[in-house]
Amino acid sequence: MSFRTSDSWENSNHPLFLHHADQPGAVLVSQMLMEDNYTTWVQSMSMALTIKNKKGFVDGTLRRPTHNSNEQQQWDRCDILVRTWLLGSMSKDISGSVIHCKDARGIWLELKERFSQTNTVSLFHIENAIHDCEQGINSVTTFFTKLKCLWDEKDALNSFPPCNCEVATTVKTFLETQKTMKFLMGLNESFAQTRSNIISMDPLPNLNKAYAMVLRHEKHAETFTGKLNTPPEASAFTIKKVTCDFASTNEEIKFCEKCNMNNHNTKNCRAHLKCTYCNGKGHTYDYCRRRRNATAGGQGRSKANHVAPQNYSKEDLPEFPFSREECRQLLSQLLANTKSASANLVGNIPNYEELSGKSHQFSQSVT
Repeated sequence: MSFRTSDSWENSNHPLFLHHADQPGAVLVSQMLMEDNYTTWVQSMSMALTIKNKKGFVDGTLRRPTHNSNEQQQWDRCDILVRTWLLGSMSKDISGSVIHCKDARGIWLELKERFSQTNTVSLFHIENAIHDCEQGINSVTTFFTKLKCLWDEKDALNSFPPCNCEVATTVKTFLETQKTMKFLMGLNESFAQTRSNIISMDPLPNLNKAYAMVLRHEKHAETFTGKLNTPPEASAFTIKKVTCDFASTNEEIKFCEKCNMNNHNTKNCRAHLKCTYCNGKGHTYDYCRRRRNATAGGQGRSKANHVAPQNYSKEDLPEFPFSREECRQLLSQLLANTKSASANLVGNIPNYEELSGKSHQFSQSVT
């Protein structure tokens, strides 16, 4: 009775182990390789291959076996899988130029040789961006994050070689001081006092401590002066609401919700009234001036409000229920109570129209 010996690559920690989730169409990095992002792409891809335990296929540490045929076949399967991962994370033009490479190591070296030549140009642009980087209208956090990303990208292109000697420690401290100085120089003038306090400290704090001190000053200033302004939309809404509340508490302010006019209230609105005689709006049949003009003798429409035709002769006056003596008495009472009568005329427009009609005309003829 024979037993089958398990292969070494069946162990999950072996570089040749293939998990059921390791598919050719898997996307390992979020950004595709373009002509100007090789530095960030190669770092992201290196981390992804390290997680998959397949980085040895691109850095040359995992060679193809030469004796065991089964192991050779398993290595070929893994190498093809890594090639599909690399090709799937590139643009169409770049992948078409490296698809014919024999293995994943060849693709990796081809890309390195092609795009690493532009490191000098990229380093120049990064140095220029660091020099021009200032806070401006941004917050301290946004400014620091932008500056930190530029420094990290610069270190990826031109990193300081690892060394444990005393000189390396001094150089590292010098580079850290340069970053702190650049951060303080890019701050706005509102942080002049804080910047002066940090520079006067001995020893000079490192970059992260300087950032924490400036950030604490910014938060304190926002709390003290109330710089967290309300958005424009919210401010407009607040102003409108306060105006409406003030208008509702002030009885003298008039506003109609039906016709959006401010010369009368909603309960006194006459916009919904319609005359059946002239089809006009704002009045009824009983108070139609056009109908009154036509009835009184075809006089044209009055050009001024509440002014009735005044070309009647004494013989043409229509019948009136009061005598001449009664009219004189009525006028005397009206003149004696001028103040109260004027208030009544202003408060009740229909009564004023009636008085400014036949009665007012007849009073002129009597006098």
